[in-house]
Amino acid sequence: MKQRRPPFRRFHQKLFLLMLALALLPLLAVGLVNILVTSNLFTRQLEESADLILSRTAAPLGQLYQEFQTAEGLFLQDEELMQAFANPQAPILRQIEVANRLSQYLTNIKYINADFRVSFLLPRNHYLSSYGLPVKEDAARIESFSLDKRTLEHAYWLSDDKTTGEFTWIVPLGSVAAQQLHGCLLITVPYSSMSAMLEEPQHLGQSQYLIVDAGNGKLIRSPGTEKNSELQSRILRLPKEKSLYKPEYSFTEGDSYYSIRTIGSEWMLLGIVPRHQVLLPLYKVYQWTIGLVGLLLLGMTLLSIRLARNFSRPIERLASLVVRKKSDGANLHIPPLMRADEIGVLYDGIRELLMEIRQEQVLKKEYRLRLLQYQINPHFLYNSLDTIQWKALEHKDRELTSMIEYLSGFLRGGLDQVDIVTVEQELRHLNNYIGMQQIRYKGQFTISIQIPEEFMQQEIVKISLQPLVENAIMYGMSRQAGGSLIKVEGWRAAEDAFCIGVFDDGQVLDEERVQRLLSEQVPDPDSFGIRNVHERIRLYFGENSGLRMKKLEQGKCFELLLPFVEKLP
Repeated sequence: MKQRRPPFRRFHQKLFLLMLALALLPLLAVGLVNILVTSNLFTRQLEESADLILSRTAAPLGQLYQEFQTAEGLFLQDEELMQAFANPQAPILRQIEVANRLSQYLTNIKYINADFRVSFLLPRNHYLSSYGLPVKEDAARIESFSLDKRTLEHAYWLSDDKTTGEFTWIVPLGSVAAQQLHGCLLITVPYSSMSAMLEEPQHLGQSQYLIVDAGNGKLIRSPGTEKNSELQSRILRLPKEKSLYKPEYSFTEGDSYYSIRTIGSEWMLLGIVPRHQVLLPLYKVYQWTIGLVGLLLLGMTLLSIRLARNFSRPIERLASLVVRKKSDGANLHIPPLMRADEIGVLYDGIRELLMEIRQEQVLKKEYRLRLLQYQINPHFLYNSLDTIQWKALEHKDRELTSMIEYLSGFLRGGLDQVDIVTVEQELRHLNNYIGMQQIRYKGQFTISIQIPEEFMQQEIVKISLQPLVENAIMYGMSRQAGGSLIKVEGWRAAEDAFCIGVFDDGQVLDEERVQRLLSEQVPDPDSFGIRNVHERIRLYFGENSGLRMKKLEQGKCFELLLPFVEKLP
C-alpha cells in the first residue's frame, strides 16, 4: 500500500506556489492591463489617423468634383448653345456666333482646371466640327444612352492605363419631356492626375478607392494597389449598404478598418487600413513584452524556489524532528542551524525546548527507576512498624502503640503517588501528625481545627498543611503552663477562592526573611518546608495561588490561598 506523504512535506510546495502567485499576479495584471490599454490606444490612434488621412484626400477630390460641376454648368446655363447642338444646320452668321461662343467657353474651362479637356458627341454631323471645335459625330455611342430615369444623370468612362488612361465626366444633353438626346458633354482628365491624389495615403498604410459609379463598377484605386475581384465586389456593394446622406462614417469589418467620405452627391471615397499591417510595431512590442514576462516568470520561479527552500527547510527539519521525537525519544540528536535571522532564532528556541524535553525525559526515567526502588522501602517500613506495634501491645504500652499507629498512617498518606488530595484527606493526614506531636509534647500546645464543610471536597496539594503546623509547633510553642495556641481555620477569600490559615500566638518570625523566601527563585536550605509548599501550590493552581504570611498583634498567621470550585450535587 502506497504511503501518504507527511503533511509537512507539502509546506514547501504551498509556500513556493504562494510566493510565485504573490510575485506574478501583479506582474501579469500589469502586463495584461498594459497590453489592453496599449492595444486600445493604438487602435484609437489608428482609427483617428485613418480618418485624418482620408479627410486629407477627400479635400482635393471634393474640389475636383466641384470643378466638374462648375465646368458642366458653364455650358448648360447657355440655353441658346444647347439649342444650337439640337440644330445641325444654321445660317453662316449664326454658325460663326455659336462657334465663337463655344470657343470662348473652352478657353474659360482652362481657368477652372488646366487638365480639363472638353468635347461633345452628337448623333449626326454638326457644322461646329468644321470650325475646328471638339465636336464629333458618334451615333452609336449616343444610342447607348437610353431615356430612362437616368438619362440626364451623369455617366462616366474610365480607362485605368497608367500612361494613356483617362477619366471622363459625361453629361447627357437633351430633353426628357421630348424624349430626345441631342448629344453628350464630355469633360476628360488624365487618369493619372486622379490616381495621384490617392497615392500618398498608400505610403502611410491606407489603401484608398474612389467609387464614381458603383452600379457600373467604376472606381479608381490607389497606385500600386493590386486588383482583387472579391475586394472590389465588396467595395462596390458599400453604396447600397451605407447611406450616402451621411458625409462621413467608419466601421470595422474582419481585420480591416473602413473609413468613408461622401464627395458630392455621387462619389464615395473609401479608405481601408489592414490592422495587422499598421499594428505590426505593436505586435513586436507584444512579442518583446511576452518574452520579457517569460524571462521574469523564469526568474521569479527560480527565486521563489530558492526563497521557499530557504524558509521551508528549517520548518521541515523541525517537523521531522517532532515526528522522529515520537519514535527516538530521548535518543534524538538535534543538529544546530547556522542562521542569524528570525527563522534561526525560532529554530534555536524550539531546539532548546526539545533538548529540555529530552533532558526532562531522561530525568523522568531516572525518577521512575528510583520510585520503583523506593516503593520497596515503604513496604518494609510498614511491616516493621506493624511488628513494633504488635510488640508494644504485647508489653501494654499504649502511648507507644498510638504513636506507631499515627506514624504508620502518616507515612501511608505521605508516601502514596497522589499529588492532589481533598481538604478532608489532607486534614486526616494532618491529624496523624498532630497525634504524634501531642504524645511527644504533652500539654505544651493546644490546637483547634475549624474548616467549613463546603471546603472538605476542595482540592489541595498533599502535605501542605503539615509543614505549616510543624513550623507553628517548633517556633511558636510555649514552655509555660497552658502552652501555646494553634488554630487551623478556613474562610472564603473571594467568589472563586478560599483560604486556610494556620495561626499561632508564639514567637514572631523575621517577616522580611519570610517574604524574601517566598519571592526568590533560589530557596533557603534552612526553610525548605515553607518554600516547598508555596512552589507546589503555584505549580498546580497557578500564580494567583500560594502561601503568604501575616504578622498579628500576638503571633503570626500563614495563609494558603486556593481556588474554589463549585461541586455539582
